[in-house]
Amino acid sequence: MLGNGDSTLIVTPNNKKILVDGGGSEYGDFDVGSKILVPYLLNRKILTIDYLIISHFDTDHVGGLLTVMEELKVDKVVISKQGEDSENYRKFREIVKKNKIKVQIVGQGDRLKIENEVYFDILWPNNSNLLSENILNNNSIVCKLVYKNFSMLFTGDIEEIAEKQILQEYRNNLQLLKSNILKVAHHGSKTSSTEEFIDAVKPKSALIGVGENNTFGHPNDSVLERLTKIRCENL
Repeated sequence: MLGNGDSTLIVTPNNKKILVDGGGSEYGDFDVGSKILVPYLLNRKILTIDYLIISHFDTDHVGGLLTVMEELKVDKVVISKQGEDSENYRKFREIVKKNKIKVQIVGQGDRLKIENEVYFDILWPNNSNLLSENILNNNSIVCKLVYKNFSMLFTGDIEEIAEKQILQEYRNNLQLLKSNILKVAHHGSKTSSTEEFIDAVKPKSALIGVGENNTFGHPNDSVLERLTKIRCENL
């Protein structure tokens, strides 16, 4: 594989199906949605997605989801306020309108209630004050999945500037960031996963979405070292 992509399927105790991002290829015409994601779901007899959460509209996060929205039933899509337009966002709006899919716009401080004991806390972005630097990545949805004593933090492609702002805004309640599992930001890029941010999350395990021998050199060695330093298992 040449590139990277993020996609996580969650099945709740009451059999709700949630997709957080959907991968995609930034190389050529390979359609991750039709070639990988949709067949993966159909193989598991998943015909309906209850919640589809799009962290941001970069192709390596949303590419496969556009196909899912075309070929499967999607009850609700969750996005944040968009700081700029993009081709992917335009395609998204067209599919939403054509298939009459419900869209929920979330931001910092919201809670997405899925079912009893299962919810997402939306920790970022601040929709009233979006970051202008690398606007798509740094305003990715950062959300924490909680089920009883289990938690997982999804970070999209946020970079150091967003991590620092998140730490500043939650400085009086860093417990909100602490999670059992960390979906490492930006595929383990050196521009993310600062020591301070990792220390605040304190994950026991970390997931890094990378393609084998990818052209970006992800994950960065320094990121792996910081995760190892806190005795975090990298998956």
